[in-house]
Order: sequence, then C-alpha cells, then structure tokens
Amino acid sequence: MHEIAECAGVGKATVSLALRDDPRLRPETRRRIQRLAAQMGYRTNATVANLMAQLRASRTPKYQATLGLLSASSDPDALTGSPASREWVAGCHERADQLGYGLDAFWLHEPGATPGELAGRLESRNIRGLVISPLLDRAGLPDRFDLIWRHFACVVVGLRPSWPPLNFTTNDQFSTAFRAVQRLWENGYRRMGLVLSPELDAIVDRRFSGGFWAGQEAHDGCQRLPAFPFHPGAESPFGAWYAKHRPDVILCHYEEVKTWIEEMQINIPGQVGLAHLNRCDGLDWSGMNQNHTLVGAAAIDVLVGQLHRNETGLPESPNASFIQSTWLDGLTTLHGSDHLARKPAMAMWEKALA
Repeated sequence: MHEIAECAGVGKATVSLALRDDPRLRPETRRRIQRLAAQMGYRTNATVANLMAQLRASRTPKYQATLGLLSASSDPDALTGSPASREWVAGCHERADQLGYGLDAFWLHEPGATPGELAGRLESRNIRGLVISPLLDRAGLPDRFDLIWRHFACVVVGLRPSWPPLNFTTNDQFSTAFRAVQRLWENGYRRMGLVLSPELDAIVDRRFSGGFWAGQEAHDGCQRLPAFPFHPGAESPFGAWYAKHRPDVILCHYEEVKTWIEEMQINIPGQVGLAHLNRCDGLDWSGMNQNHTLVGAAAIDVLVGQLHRNETGLPESPNASFIQSTWLDGLTTLHGSDHLARKPAMAMWEKALA
C-alpha cells in the first residue's frame, strides 16, 4: 500500500479506504486508486484481511455508509405484513447496525416513481447497495427498473425472483422438512403426512416436498403417505384424506389444519401429532423455526461483501445463502416414551374407524 500511495500521490490511509471501496472517498478517487493497484499487481492478503476484520469487530463500529431496504411488493405494507417479513427486516436492521451501516426503506411501486428518480434518490444519499424484500411469489421484478439492478449491488431476501438473477438469502426449506422428519422419527412417529400448498411448494422449487420425501426415504419402516394439497376452506376433502391414510403426525404450514382436526374431535397429540414447518413466536406447536432474522442478517453480510469487492450489477452466477431451521418442542407432538401410552388409545380409535 505504501508503493501504491507513492504512485497515486496520496497517503496510505487513502489507499486503504479506496481498496475497501469506502464511500467516504469520492467515487473517482476510489476508481483511480483501484485501477492503479490492479496495474501494480496488488492482491489482498487473506490472513491480514481476516486479522483486520477481527480487530474491527472487537470495536464499536463507526458509521460506514447507508444501505437501502427496497420493498418490491405491490403491497405498501409488505415489510410489516407477515411474521416472516417482520423478522427479515429486524434481522437486516440488527446486522446493519452491528456493522456500522444505516438502513433506509424505499418502496418500488411508490406512485409516480420512475427508475431514474429512484436511482437519483439513492445516489443523493450515497446508497450503493440494496436489500430487496419481500417477494411473496416467484414473479419477476419489473423490467422497467432494470437500471437499478444493473447499477447497484443488490441482494434479495426471502424468495428469489424469476428475474433478474440476483444473489439471495433464504431459509433452507429442503433441510427444514428433512430435519423435521428426522426429529419426528426419533420421537416415534412412522406414518407421516404432509399438508402443503402446491403453489407454495412451487415457489421454493419443491424444496419442502423434496426434503419431506427424502427424509422418509432415509428411514426403513417410515410409511409414505400421499400429500394433501392445502387450499383454504378444504376441510371436507381433508377429512376423507385423513380417514383413508390415518397419519400419526402431520407436517404442515397452516394453523387451519389444527382447527380441522379439532372439529373432527380427534385429540392432539394423543391421536395425531402436528408439526409446523414455519413455527413463529406465539404458537404452542412443535415444529421448525425458520430463523428469519438470521436470513435478514445474512442478506446484509452478503451485500456488504459485494460492496467491499466493488461488485455491482447482475452477477454472472447468482449465489444462494441458505439458513437452517431450528426444531422447537411444543404441545402438538408426543416425545419418545409417550408413544407407548398412545398405542392402546390408537387401537380403539382405529377399530372404531374400521
């Protein structure tokens, strides 16, 4: 850095800031020093970079820059409209604050907004990186905002869009279902049923159903039952599916399933267990906490890394960061030896059904 500073006619501190693409330097200064460093064959020393990162992490972070949190949903309240999106946003704010970054919110569909106007607002605040949230389906982002995706560093949080191809962070839905099956198997369940919306499963590239089937294949004696396609108000066909296949536990995404079972006067968890695949705070269910706050934090980590490497625009090959879920015990499943006490009651119930 001393040699680069001499050639550039600046101090070593300025070179250090430029090589980290620090926004406190003017863009033209950063680019000039970065080009000169590349010509001189400069390469980052990974060991030193790791040491400096640890030193910076041990100090209270100083303000670095401001990032943008861009809501791409047509719903203006989408950032607070669901538990998942609220946790994503909370995770983004918490990690940004830890790293010394501000986070300003924008709405892509603000009346009268144009791509040029949005780009101007971002540049006026010296915002070079965006976390895009939340996308509640796999629709593509509007083509007319192509200017934004190609000139800023962008990371999608939650569900990746069909277009453009951007880096994204999300829950590992395959692992969520797979590990839920594993835990239920350990607790003594053998006839596992899946109640899942085909539309939701398609949005996540069939990772929920794929993890569920793979989890069952991993255990000899686990009886495969056909999944029930969830649709709101589908209580009647659910009852027929349940009576035909008699699962001893049901994995699902929907609180309505518990209501349906209770209306059928079937005891939970004595006659059937329930495991939620997206168990949020406030539920007494057993199931998988998808750790949405960590998904939001990971989006900030990915975005800051892109900015440090001066990576803007569409990546050649988008990266995906998957966050694993955590199993939480609740009141809707039995645990281990509880199944021994369950068998006599189940035998009487199955005889009555027959």
